Amino acid sequence: MHQTPPPSRRDRKKQQTRQAIGEAAMRLFLDRGFDAVTIADVAREADVAVQTVFNHFPTKEDLFFQERDAYVSLPSTAVRTRRRATESVAQALAHGYLRLLADYHVAGLLGHGVEYQRTLDASPALRGRELELRQEREHLLAAALAEEPPPLGEGLRPNLMAAFASAVDRVLDTEIRRRLLAGEPAEQVQAAVKPMVTELFGVAEAACRNTS
Repeated sequence: MHQTPPPSRRDRKKQQTRQAIGEAAMRLFLDRGFDAVTIADVAREADVAVQTVFNHFPTKEDLFFQERDAYVSLPSTAVRTRRRATESVAQALAHGYLRLLADYHVAGLLGHGVEYQRTLDASPALRGRELELRQEREHLLAAALAEEPPPLGEGLRPNLMAAFASAVDRVLDTEIRRRLLAGEPAEQVQAAVKPMVTELFGVAEAACRNTS
């Protein structure tokens, strides 16, 4: 069996630098607000050159949405890599959402959701970038769904199902934020949302399949 070689010392160093920059940026954003922080501020906080920040994060918005690649590609990847014989599209999307939620919880990001969301809401630039990421996510999912056999993969159904899934994401994200802002512990929020995830994605797929 082919094994992936371990990362080189240079690659490990680059990853450590990226992580340090990301952590420094998030500390500043949550403390001062996104619009009040400059790239130079982040560079000083992380003890690196300004160009080093840009080498890892092309824009300031990328510093805030550090996990954008995983977030954007997760639904389409979940659909393409699922076991089609035993897992429906709705189940794959639900499992993908729950994996992301669990990752956020393990990394401690779910518990910081209140401060994170307040920082995002206060910045027009971040709200605009969030919308772009959601649209990119929806387009990638529609492309993956177009590869499905009929009826889901024919006509306008891929675009419709992707739009339904995007709406479900927004509803779930809003519910999570509401609960966190109300002071519920992250563990309790995660447990409460889990059955909603499965139900809502199932409703979305059923509605799409029944559309003539």
